[in-house]
Amino acid sequence: MKLLLLFTATTAILFLLIINLLIKIHSLNKKLKYVDEANMWHMLAISDDLTGLYNRNAYNMQISELKAKKMEKPCGIILFDIDDFKKINDTKGHPAGDEVLKKVAKILLEVFPKPKFKVFRIGGDEFSVLSEKISEKEIIRYLLVLREKLLSENIGISNGYSIIKGNFDEAIKYADEMLYADKLLKGRSNNLV
Repeated sequence: MKLLLLFTATTAILFLLIINLLIKIHSLNKKLKYVDEANMWHMLAISDDLTGLYNRNAYNMQISELKAKKMEKPCGIILFDIDDFKKINDTKGHPAGDEVLKKVAKILLEVFPKPKFKVFRIGGDEFSVLSEKISEKEIIRYLLVLREKLLSENIGISNGYSIIKGNFDEAIKYADEMLYADKLLKGRSNNLV
């Protein structure tokens, strides 16, 4: 009789432990689902759905984070846009333009790999690359590789870059002015031909 009582009590305790464990597993699954959904929404908020690159929102957040950091080494910013992109959309259609954007994004990721670089589509045919530890010499080397890869695909880009040593806003403005100067120079050389 004592053995039967002990067996019944042990079975009841095991049953309660199993029920408790199942409740915890169910609760954990709910939390994991919530975390997965939160991660999905976060990725949607910082990713460009066409190219898979980080988007303008992620770019702004990264700039804010870098401004708040005390950097030991200079940070580099590179700005790009695709030459004559409007002409591609106007003559070949927007699906062709989308394919060019995807191709440029793919090449940018090849030339500027993670984790050293973060690549962003910041609007239309405009892209940016940020790197926390890079020299001007390195940026120029990467840009030469990029230009060669894009030219092999018959895609032209204009670019500007800057090394950020202190004032982010000034460095970004300088990179933007450099980009604009590159576009102007290309426009003039096209008119001379």
